[in-house]
Amino acid sequence: MSKKRVHEIAKEHGISSRELLQRLNAAGIEAKAAASSVEESLALKALASDSAAAEASNGQLSASPPRAQAPPASEAPERKRQASASSSDGGEGREAQAREPTAGAPAPAAPPQAPRPQPPQAATVTERVRPTRDSRTGERTPGEIGPGGRRRVVIDPQASRRQQTGPANQPQRRPRRGRRRRGTYDETIAPIDTAVMEATDLIRVNSGSTVKDVAEYLGVAVPEVIKRLMMLGEMATLTQTLSDDAIQVLADEFEKQIEIVHAADDVELEPVFEDAEADLVERPPVVTIMGHVDHGKTSLLDAIRETEVAAGEAGGITQHIGAYQVHHGGREITFLDTPGHEAFTAMRARGARVTDLAVIVVAADDGVKPQTEEAIDHARAAEVPIVVAVNKIDKDGAQPERVRTEMSQRGLQPSEWGGDIEFVDVSAKTHQGLDGLLDTIQVVTDLEELRANKEADASGTVIESKLDPGRGPVVTILIQRGTLRVGDALVAGAHFGRVRAMQDFTGNRVKRATPGQPVEMLGFDGVPEAGEIVRVVENERRARQLAGERANRLKTEALARRSGRKVSLEDVFKLAQEGAVKQLSLVVKADVAGSLEAIEDEIARLPQQEVEVNLIHRGVGGINESDVMLAAASDGVILAFNVRPVGDARQTAEREGVEIRSYSVIYRAIEELRAAMQGMLEPAEIETSLGQAEVRQLFRASRIGTIAGSYVTEGKIARGARARVVREGTVIYDTTIESLRRFSDDVREVASGFECGIVLANFQDVHEGDVLESYETRLQERELTS
Repeated sequence: MSKKRVHEIAKEHGISSRELLQRLNAAGIEAKAAASSVEESLALKALASDSAAAEASNGQLSASPPRAQAPPASEAPERKRQASASSSDGGEGREAQAREPTAGAPAPAAPPQAPRPQPPQAATVTERVRPTRDSRTGERTPGEIGPGGRRRVVIDPQASRRQQTGPANQPQRRPRRGRRRRGTYDETIAPIDTAVMEATDLIRVNSGSTVKDVAEYLGVAVPEVIKRLMMLGEMATLTQTLSDDAIQVLADEFEKQIEIVHAADDVELEPVFEDAEADLVERPPVVTIMGHVDHGKTSLLDAIRETEVAAGEAGGITQHIGAYQVHHGGREITFLDTPGHEAFTAMRARGARVTDLAVIVVAADDGVKPQTEEAIDHARAAEVPIVVAVNKIDKDGAQPERVRTEMSQRGLQPSEWGGDIEFVDVSAKTHQGLDGLLDTIQVVTDLEELRANKEADASGTVIESKLDPGRGPVVTILIQRGTLRVGDALVAGAHFGRVRAMQDFTGNRVKRATPGQPVEMLGFDGVPEAGEIVRVVENERRARQLAGERANRLKTEALARRSGRKVSLEDVFKLAQEGAVKQLSLVVKADVAGSLEAIEDEIARLPQQEVEVNLIHRGVGGINESDVMLAAASDGVILAFNVRPVGDARQTAEREGVEIRSYSVIYRAIEELRAAMQGMLEPAEIETSLGQAEVRQLFRASRIGTIAGSYVTEGKIARGARARVVREGTVIYDTTIESLRRFSDDVREVASGFECGIVLANFQDVHEGDVLESYETRLQERELTS
């Protein structure tokens, strides 16, 4: 047998390492520690001999069953059959059966033993046969009768957990009852449930973890992690944060399955509550207006609310989400107005997540557009009912049937055509069909049976957030469960606060907000991200703790991302040879979080293979001196969206030479940013072939050098142009044409089909048969390519 460590053998046989060491030393086998290696066969012999000694000593204390005289040889098979039958009947009568003694050994007299109680049926009885020594080979063989005339029998409590089937060639052991003792070795090994291991081996690792944290997650020593990082070319310290890629590589190195959890993805979502039926009351439906840009979404909602919101939007495009409520038929309906331009995809998706019904607006004179299809996809992903509003039916050229046809081609079959999607023809300008649209919304949402518990602790979603100069952080919250009251402690992502004041969409102050109601709230310590889950906690201390934990995780993740962008000396050398990647540093400030998110998404879409956009800071609110100094230190530009400099920020920007670019429409901001990135690109060098000439004869001049008598085969040869000397298909030299003559006259150029004399600058080794290729290069501005 091969060698094994002491602790491995002890674990296999269910004894401690110390006890096994004592037995080995008693048997004369040298083993000093649990990590020592010994021959497995010697260890098994030591265990077997020790068990024999223990049996001999125990036999003096416990009564043994009487032994009968050895039966004749003819009775032995019958005795074995009786033993098999008794063992299959649950072990009845086994105490009455005599055991066969060793030939020549008299059976010691013993008093009769009282019948033992039957073991519980749940316990599995297995036989452990003490190995005996073969008289010929000196080896002990299991199954033979030892000197004491006994077979070693134990009750194995673990047998029911193991597989009952062994190898095909292994004989079936006969279960017998005996005294409970520590088991000796067992040749059968319980199979490992790999399915359970695979399910439990997945390790969740927080993004931005340090080297020490990663070592604890993976269950390895910190020096081993640092060693592996050094082998991978990464010099890391104990407290250094690691990027997601580095963590994944380490997990692969140690053969661990991990899942990297980001703070943004590991949001503690609103739990599912099993509210009592008596506590549930009807709530207003939340309807999201979605569709293509300039198809009249805000105008339609404006017509429903009978206000003039659309006129106040820059460029006629909604820049941030608005949440409003309308009354119809004595009931309330909550509307979310999402922007239509593709830059607001994330905002539109966020609106679909909190909605109960999606109204997709399609212009009757324009049909289905790309953003219309995106809106359909968002609504389907949110698994919410869809109502199609065909707008602008009052315009000339309106084709409502065309809209129905195009929508049916995308899987939205109109109900009048036998489908399940309601189509309503409306006009935001003339208010035609608005009542029908509201009736349809109520009918469709009534089928959903929208109810919520008003008496529970409030929870909802941040629809929009901004920093007001006079009021501080202002957060628009859509309540989804419970009632939010003034004075409640809240937590939303990395921010917390207490409700100081609330007002509805009309500007009226309210003291409580119920499910389905959007409110503007004051009291957060900062501006939370749009889409964060808001929930009420027991007190402000708990809210501060939860927000702090989330903020720390976000900070470590950001640090890990920055450290992941560091370059090594090899990278620096490579960039020095190839030309370093140019970088445009930006500080982005916006009026609301939704617009800021949209700008970031558009910046991320810009191609950055050669010009990288480094977003060094982003925030909501006015431009302060800190923003200006940060931009000055990074040689960056401040991009302001609907915000202005506050305090002395403008004077500081002029003094530091920081440019502040203000915009009210995101289109223009992105277009100018793209133009700035294109201006940073190196111009492309374009080569144009002018002509070719074949060298047919060489002339030598003392002051001029070698004159190549050539024949122009194509194009033209011009004096001062670049020329390559090509010999047998290989470029020998690249130079310029210094002199060009035809007969004895200097000429500017020679056309195809004529002979000429050519003198090359700084090159005299011209051979007959060489080809002179004339060309010119020009610089051309490059464009960003995705």
